Amino acid sequence: MTHRFWLALLLWLVAVPAHAVIVRGKVTDSLGLPLPGSRVQLISLSGAPHNAADTISGADGSYELRTDLAGRFLLLTSPAMMASQFAPQIGNPFYGGRTDLLNIDIALDAAAITPQQSAQPTLLDTPVRELSIAPIQVAADQLLTQANLLPELRPNVGEFVVEQGQTGAPLQLYVRGSPVDKTLADGVSAEQLGGYFNLATVSSAGLAAIASTPAVEATAAANPLYAVDADAGVLSLNTPVATTLHPVLTYSGDAGNLSTVRNEAIATIAYSRADALLSFARFSTDNSLPPARTHLVTSATNLGYHISGNTNLRLTLRDDVSAAPLPSPYAFYLVAPETKLASQNLYGTFTVMGRTAGNWHNLVRYGMVRERSQAFNFATPATGLPVTIQGANGFSASGTASFLPQPAREDAVTNRDEATWQTDYPVTHFLSALLTARYQNERAADLIAAQADRLSRAHFSVAASLQGELHHRFLYQASGFIDRASVLGVNGSPRLGLTYVPVRPGRRKFRGTSLHFTAATGVREPSVLETALLTNAATPRSRTLDVSVDQDILQKKLTLRATYFHNQFAHQTETLKLAPLTLSNALAYRAQGFEIGMRYQPAARLLVDGGYTYLAALVEQSAAAATFNPNLPTIAIGATTALAGARPFERPPSTGFVAAHYTGSAFSAALQATFSGRSDGSTDLTLNPTLLLPNRNLSPGYASVDASGTYNITQAIMFFAQLNNLLDQRHIAPIGYVSTPFLIRAGLRIRLGHE
Repeated sequence: MTHRFWLALLLWLVAVPAHAVIVRGKVTDSLGLPLPGSRVQLISLSGAPHNAADTISGADGSYELRTDLAGRFLLLTSPAMMASQFAPQIGNPFYGGRTDLLNIDIALDAAAITPQQSAQPTLLDTPVRELSIAPIQVAADQLLTQANLLPELRPNVGEFVVEQGQTGAPLQLYVRGSPVDKTLADGVSAEQLGGYFNLATVSSAGLAAIASTPAVEATAAANPLYAVDADAGVLSLNTPVATTLHPVLTYSGDAGNLSTVRNEAIATIAYSRADALLSFARFSTDNSLPPARTHLVTSATNLGYHISGNTNLRLTLRDDVSAAPLPSPYAFYLVAPETKLASQNLYGTFTVMGRTAGNWHNLVRYGMVRERSQAFNFATPATGLPVTIQGANGFSASGTASFLPQPAREDAVTNRDEATWQTDYPVTHFLSALLTARYQNERAADLIAAQADRLSRAHFSVAASLQGELHHRFLYQASGFIDRASVLGVNGSPRLGLTYVPVRPGRRKFRGTSLHFTAATGVREPSVLETALLTNAATPRSRTLDVSVDQDILQKKLTLRATYFHNQFAHQTETLKLAPLTLSNALAYRAQGFEIGMRYQPAARLLVDGGYTYLAALVEQSAAAATFNPNLPTIAIGATTALAGARPFERPPSTGFVAAHYTGSAFSAALQATFSGRSDGSTDLTLNPTLLLPNRNLSPGYASVDASGTYNITQAIMFFAQLNNLLDQRHIAPIGYVSTPFLIRAGLRIRLGHE
């Protein structure tokens, strides 16, 4: 008996313990309803892709898969026969070690075979249909042939892009009548102090990839989870993660008219625990107005390492270097001063993420921003040539415009170091809790020879949220933040989002109705110049409200979304004088209206979508005094900012778009048109009152049409062509600024390496 005991003990000590990757979760629809009977396959991507395990989801939608393999995997999910209205899903690749327990929930959609999720509004991966306000997403593969983000930002409901001239000129995104102040680069705050971010310094390099994951996301309404500056919406830029299991080098080169040249190289690999993406690109163009030479050089890196399937490290770096002329309203002068606006912007993040077996998730991130810009004024004439200015409202004026005095050089600097901790935990199946703590140390300066304005500010903010669902019909998200900042004191704001589904999606017509409501408040921190010129200014604040309805009209084919919004902005900054620069903190305006968007897919390879936005914006309070043109003595004019009772400048009441996309096995094409009505504006020629024109409908409307096409010559070589501004519209920019004329680019995209 004794020898048997010792023999059993010896065998137990030397026995090799069983090792297995365990993947478990739930299969639901996009609104959280369990889908029993769904087949879930675990596909091993190591070597030749093969089925490592498969199972059928249970009555509550739960599934569990086991395999003794380790490496890269993905999940393939097919709905049960009785749920054929849902499309199968191809999940995103992930790493699993032999002793890992991974929790991966699967939400099937009616028309999409890739996960339609977003973490931007809630900081948690959530199916888009569950969100009270859905973000506008630009997939990484939509940017493969683009040089910048502008063509993909314009054709979206509620969005309006203001570009002060031709390619390389300052570019800012407006959503529902207000500029987006909060911009994220891989999760770190990238905007300048005060919220401004110049999108013209960002190229598509480092964002484009053969992946359907969102490279760019924009959400309207204030979001307290991002603390200050998220007072009107959030724009995020996301570097894709490498998924190629073997080294792949991709080169893309094209050229076009206006001496336009673009070259880009991307190297990717995802091997075992590590993945790497390296990207470099240079874009240059002469534009059509001398001197208007513009170039943009971008380097981007995304490196990841998985300590285990639940713990990983990630490093991202993005460096944008650009040079372009300073914006100038050429049509008012017919000569261009010799200027240059140079920028060098570096964004970096280092993130550690971990998840326990109980699905408790923690994230620690360090973020770094180093932004530099230099405005050079080499030579500026005193006046331009005699011109006749014709406004879209029928008023005109003739004369010679004087240039405002400009310093020979002006430098702007923004430095930010940011540390963030996020923890979230699914308390029950109907409640998830999230808490974030963020510390920011900001230093900024605006430097000219005669004056140097510097600002240092430290923020410590705490934000929390609760989200969940009841009976798979009622979903909620509640969040808020408290921020303590030097000089600014304590600020905070709440947000509430609700979704109700009275009619669940089904096979019949008009099956699938969801109602959404979002209400929030937000704050924005003052910029360097605002702090210097407005020493006792109140903090700019906002109140945003959104009510919308989603309706499936034809299952998998036709959907509609209609939205009413009402946004209020107070204590905003307005410009009273240009030389010397004089600001006021008294501006208050309202932006309300409605949006409607439709998406129609008559065939598997054809997609048509369109949208219309009506914006009723009104200046309710302003410190600006009326100016009068001696030739129009009875008309009050806002020389630099809109007067009370008028519309804010460059916010057209009517905008819309329509787009068609065809995707074939070898040939793909897209045609999209963006429309805008007339908007209020000013010539800003304050030194020449006779050249000031009435503000109402001064800036012209436009129609901008773009087309693109790709053809796969072989599996490794693709020919592409991009045609922008087919109608050769010169008045897409505000009045006085000349837009980029018709531009065509064509080239090749070559992939080297086995995938």
